[in-house]
Amino acid sequence: MTGKLKLYIGLLVLGLVVIGGGIWMLAKSPPKIDIPEGNPVICEQLEYVMRGEFSYLYFYGDGSILYIEEKGLREPSLLHPPTRTWRTARFRPDQLDSLLAYFENSGLDELYEDYYFPGAVLGSGDMRLTITVNSDNLSKTVTAFGYPTPSGMPAPLNAIYGRLRTISEVTEEVYRENIKD
Repeated sequence: MTGKLKLYIGLLVLGLVVIGGGIWMLAKSPPKIDIPEGNPVICEQLEYVMRGEFSYLYFYGDGSILYIEEKGLREPSLLHPPTRTWRTARFRPDQLDSLLAYFENSGLDELYEDYYFPGAVLGSGDMRLTITVNSDNLSKTVTAFGYPTPSGMPAPLNAIYGRLRTISEVTEEVYRENIKD
């Protein structure tokens, strides 16, 4: 084999690698996630600070649902790197109206703004749940701190949390990414 032939074969292989890498990058590019304009009508934020786990569930007036889950933020490892998962779904207008009516009839507007687990000192406990509703008939934010689990929260917070969790479980995963420092 002559030197020119080796050079041409090397350039051909390099060209194929570059083209193949470009095609792979295009195929693996993250999908476009449409986040509606304006503020969400319903927002739920669940944080487990000591575990490094956070989730955000947003309902928008056009029926869009966006659910973001972040895990492994506290003690990342090679086996469990920090990840963020984006999930979406759509509500029909009557489903959103039904959920808002549920909130209006649940007694959420009669709750205090902050709840602490009995005997817990502010800042202790791992869980923090915040539910915010901004609709025509109801504007309320309620936060619960320090409860071991959401099911242990006072009524109707635990029931509202359960209803929102049920909805978040039917969302469809659209993208998962590793979170880098």
